[in-house]
Parts: sequence; C-alpha cells; structure tokens
Amino acid sequence: MNRFPWFGVAIWAWRGVVVTAGRAGIWLPFLAVSLVQFALLRLITGFHHAALIPVGLPLVRFLGGNGATHYPALLYLLPTMFFRVNLIISVLLASVAGGVATLLFARAFGHDPGPLGRDRILRSAPPLIGVTLLIVGVLLGITLLGSLVPRDLVLENGTVRWAMRLTVMAIFVLFQSLMAYTTAWIVLMGHGIWASIRDSVRVTWRTFLPTLVAVGLPAVLLFPSSYATSRVDLVANRLKPEVITSLVVVQIVCQLLATFLLMGAVTRLFLWRLEEKR
Repeated sequence: MNRFPWFGVAIWAWRGVVVTAGRAGIWLPFLAVSLVQFALLRLITGFHHAALIPVGLPLVRFLGGNGATHYPALLYLLPTMFFRVNLIISVLLASVAGGVATLLFARAFGHDPGPLGRDRILRSAPPLIGVTLLIVGVLLGITLLGSLVPRDLVLENGTVRWAMRLTVMAIFVLFQSLMAYTTAWIVLMGHGIWASIRDSVRVTWRTFLPTLVAVGLPAVLLFPSSYATSRVDLVANRLKPEVITSLVVVQIVCQLLATFLLMGAVTRLFLWRLEEKR
C-alpha cells in the first residue's frame, strides 16, 4: 500500500485551516484563552504593584513558594509557575474554547453544526472539562517518564537527554492523536466522556497517519519555545533574567497558532471521515 496519499490528506486539512484564517470570528476562542494567559502572566510578574498585591502575592506564593516573591528568583521560576497556571487554564477554559472553535471550524468547512448558543456550550462544558482533565493527567504522567532515567546519566550525556526528550514527545503525540477527536464527538455529536474517548480512538485508528501528522506538526512548532523556557538557566546566564518573560510571551503566541492549526485540521479530518463514512 502506498502511504504517501495519506500525507496528502493531512496537507489538504491544513490547507482548509489556512483558508479559514481570514475569518476574524474564528479566532475569538483562541484569543480569549491567550488574553487570560497574558493577564495571568502580568499578574504574576507585576504582583508587587499595590493594586495587584491582594491577588498577585497569594498566587505567586501558591505557584512558586515564598522564594518566588523575590527578584530574580521570580523570573527563574516564571516558566514553572506559568506551566502550572496554564494547566488550570487548559482544563477550565481552553477545553470549552476548543469546543466553540470546533463548532466554528465545522461551520466554516460547510457543515451545519446547529445553533451556537449559550445553552449548547454549557451542556457541552462538563464532558469537555472532564475529558481534558483526564488528558492532562495522562500527559503529566508521560512527562514523568524522564524520572525513570538515572539523573547522573541525563546530566552527563547529551545524547541521552535528547533521546529522552524525543521519546517523551513521540509518546505525547501518539496519545494526543488518540484523543484528538474527543472534542468533535462531544460538541458535534453529543457524546459523553467515555463515548467520545472510545470513538476518538476508533477514528484515529482508521485515519492514523493523517491524524498523526496533523497532531505532530503543531507539537514540532511548539518545541523550540517550550525547550527555551525549560532551559532558562542557560538563557539567563547569557542574557538578562528579564528575557525569560519574553520567552513566555513567545510561548503563548506559539501556542495560539499551533492550537488554531491543530483544532482546525482535526475538525476537518473528523468531518471528512464522518461525511465519507470512511
């Protein structure tokens, strides 16, 4: 069997996403998430201002401990604190925003998803949050795989470090591919948590290579910014610690673009599979 046409399917899906990028309304769910991320980033980095102290100081202590309230420890700990708060955003906000985005993409691709009202969003919110919570839990478990490798070996051998990073990333992409269609099943077909997971795995199995490529490209696009924020010790030693804030800003922008590409491509692949009954 010639597998190259399957990569053409993924390219076809991305092409459709690029075409929809000119519609301002389709960006709203993604921009809403980014605005919350920027607001929390500002709250963390500017917690010492009088107007922000009542909320910012407890938040910084909760995310980074008492040491994070001092300069430059705040900046060195900023990527870790933002990662933690971003997990909360992913579960409570990004999950629901992804559902809205899926409905908007479906409409842009010529599918009639029905009315996009508050009641529908509220009805879909619990399963969306539940599925995202499960996915985040598993992804956190995947990141802990690195702890199975002896620390001395990781610190002394660059090949081992990169092999570990690439292995974790490959497992991450594979798992995310299996869960890629859960949002579409929930908001477009009215599935619950377990039914959406079951049918997402089924669709991925039947559309494996296009899904893997569609999920893998955004992960690759996010890798440079994620890697840079994970090695702030090297960056800050060569530049001023303040550059760490800029790295987190770049990460937010990259996450916005990668998520837009991912949600759009997955929605188009889902509709293609649904309409063709492939």
